[in-house]
Amino acid sequence: MPAFVRPGYAPVLTSLLWLASGAVACNDVVDETPAELALAISGPITWDPKSAMKQISGTKGCDSYTPTWATDGNLYTAVGDCRFKGAPQKIGMGFGRISGATGYGVTFTPVPTGDPLDWDDAAAGAGVEALGDGPASEKAAGMVHADGRLWYWIRNIYPGGTGARLKYSDDVTAINPQFTWVSWTLPEVGYASFVQYGKGYSGGPDYVYAVVPLRSSVAGSVSNSAYDKIPAFGLIRGTRSDLTVRSSWEYFCGTPSAPTWCPEATAATKILYKSGKKFYPRAGMSWNPGLKKFMLSLVFDPTPATPDDTPRFNGGLMVFVGAHPWGPWQNVFASSGTWPGGTSTSVCGGTSWGAGERADIPTKYMSADGKTFYLFSSGGDCLSIARGRLP
Repeated sequence: MPAFVRPGYAPVLTSLLWLASGAVACNDVVDETPAELALAISGPITWDPKSAMKQISGTKGCDSYTPTWATDGNLYTAVGDCRFKGAPQKIGMGFGRISGATGYGVTFTPVPTGDPLDWDDAAAGAGVEALGDGPASEKAAGMVHADGRLWYWIRNIYPGGTGARLKYSDDVTAINPQFTWVSWTLPEVGYASFVQYGKGYSGGPDYVYAVVPLRSSVAGSVSNSAYDKIPAFGLIRGTRSDLTVRSSWEYFCGTPSAPTWCPEATAATKILYKSGKKFYPRAGMSWNPGLKKFMLSLVFDPTPATPDDTPRFNGGLMVFVGAHPWGPWQNVFASSGTWPGGTSTSVCGGTSWGAGERADIPTKYMSADGKTFYLFSSGGDCLSIARGRLP
């Protein structure tokens, strides 16, 4: 692994079950054994009408949300590409807290980190703020709060928006949390999104997992870009006993029926692949204890012939469920185009309302039976929330 140098800037069933109103229809390809199909979730997801969805005050123009549930009961998240309250200018990467007892009742509060007067100290300081649009600055990839520490995958480590590196904080609930870099990077990984469990990672295993983009279904095709659209995703895991050590991290290199882990990206295999699909490389995955399933939310380009579309305004949404972070996966929602579509609220500036560049379903706001939940995204270019229900 090269040293870091900060740059200048079971049989397989090939049918998808849609178990709505007792009817079964074939729509796509999934990898499910007969035993797993017996435990399939009834779908599809029904979302609240757009008029009932919420867009959160103080987040206009902001994206890159990465919510994780900390032990103090709040969600902590990145925020990016906007001038939020208290910032002297537009910030490429910032940090904040999402508070509230219900999914539709949340508020967002910016939290300065490191030196509170330095808004560009992510690279060389103890903060996680950075200046610069797009790949010109460090940006968020994923966060998880586990064992009293917040772990933060930060992307755009190298020129062109490539590479990822971990930074962590032991005082995330403080007025000005301080962060420390690990000594190594993953130059081959463009985006790494932590899989979420319960409050402070309660219910989680001895590992943490993160979803990474793959350029194809071929083994070893890990994408080093946070921007290139892709048809597939893979998985990495780290041993919780010491995530600061590179040797603690491995790539998924098996199959859903025979999970295996390898130290190098050249062996990485897919956990999900959709031929011809153009997904944005930023996945969201959370454990749903009521369903006893993981929920994987993905944003795709519904009009790939027009490659300059922005998912915050034009993105489509797919949601899958599976018994393991590596699948197999059952599709329980797929929009036919831009989702939810139409125009956002005045809070968000009346923009077009897409699925966001990433979507997450936080465990905190899942019902006891797991059938009601809230999807958080940057749809419309602000923090947007939609309630979903399974039959």
